[in-house]
Amino acid sequence: MNAMGIRSLTLRFRRSLAMAVQLTAVALANLAAFALRFDGAPPDWASAACAQMLPWLLVIRGLTFVPFRLYDGLWRYTGIYDLRAIVFAVFTSSAVFAAVTQSKFGPPIYPRSVFISDALLLVLMLGGLRLARRLYGESSGWGKGRRILVSGAGKAGELIVRDMNANRDCGYKPVGFVDDDQAKVGRRIHGVPVLGTRHDLKNIIAKHRPSEVLIAIPNAGPATIRTVIRALDAFKLPIKILPKLPDAIGGTVDVKEIRNLAVEDLLARPPGGLDPVAVKHLIRGRR
Repeated sequence: MNAMGIRSLTLRFRRSLAMAVQLTAVALANLAAFALRFDGAPPDWASAACAQMLPWLLVIRGLTFVPFRLYDGLWRYTGIYDLRAIVFAVFTSSAVFAAVTQSKFGPPIYPRSVFISDALLLVLMLGGLRLARRLYGESSGWGKGRRILVSGAGKAGELIVRDMNANRDCGYKPVGFVDDDQAKVGRRIHGVPVLGTRHDLKNIIAKHRPSEVLIAIPNAGPATIRTVIRALDAFKLPIKILPKLPDAIGGTVDVKEIRNLAVEDLLARPPGGLDPVAVKHLIRGRR
């Protein structure tokens, strides 16, 4: 089976694979917690307790993960929301599991310290799996695409660079930011440096040689855009722009929304249209 076939099969059974991988992590975290508790040599009673309760643990965690949507997320876009969901899902299921071990279904003795170490190990494993997938997605295709300099290191610039990093096949490679906020100069956003302000454009473009410039200031007025364009005029680079944030779906920014700069972006008013019928009557027969 070729790579495309494997990818198609993976996408088809993505949810099932996510369930299998995460439940495997549940089992491994529990076994590791027992090994840590007893320095790698659990006594017979502890091994029996682990074997007796492991199926319960798998069922409880497997069901608890459903309302927290741990099987639904795209791991290549893992963020704070996903980590929060993991923490809540793991500690909620741990509380339910602890209650079961103390019931008539539980063993005579179950080490209490295992609850904490098991939960912490599982959070690290589930978070690590997602982080590894995101790092793989961001590193694959590294260095490909048109080199683009982003003017504006605000929220829109941060979002668009994040999307470029997550989609290395989007056709863009961000080489840096330009922003007039001196406090941001020298910092990095998603690994992309803020190279300087508009006054440093000559040196920045000479050194980093971008193919295009993206104005990532969606809420900027025409006067601000004209100021940026005047600063870039001497370099004769193609200029791209993002839509205004209210025009973006859900207030998000996507690489697909990048477009060429239009004359309308420089007007201080909406473009006016002409009635072709009236104009025709006005100029017909004249020279």
